[in-house]
Amino acid sequence: MEENERRSVGIVEDEGMIAMLLRELLTREGFEVVCTVKTGREAVDCVRDRSPQVMLMDINLKEDMDGIEAATRIREFSDIPIIFLTAYTDSRTKERAEGVRPYAFLPKPINKKLLLTALTQGIPV
Repeated sequence: MEENERRSVGIVEDEGMIAMLLRELLTREGFEVVCTVKTGREAVDCVRDRSPQVMLMDINLKEDMDGIEAATRIREFSDIPIIFLTAYTDSRTKERAEGVRPYAFLPKPINKKLLLTALTQGIPV
C-alpha cells in the first residue's frame, strides 16, 4: 500500500457519541470511513455495497442482530478483517465471537494506540 493511499474502514457502533469519536479519530489519522452504521443489517449492507478494507464492529448492538450475528452473515460472502469492540469479556460471548474468526478484540473504552495498531495490521496490502 502506498503511503498516501487512504485505508478504508467501516464502523458499526450504536452509541452515537462513540461512533462520532471513532469517525473523527480515524479521519484525523488518514483513514477513509466509508460507513458509520448502528445496526447489524446496515453493517452487512456496508460490506456488500462499500467494500471497506476492515470493519470495526461493536459486539453488543441493540437492534435487529448483534455484532456477532452480523459478522456471521458477512462471513457468508467476505473474509474482511473484523475487529470487535466490546465492553463484555464473558467466556460465552468471546466463544461465540471467535467462531466468526475476528481479526482482533479491543476492549472499551478504546485505547487509541491499540486501535490504530490493530487497524494498520488488519488492513490487507
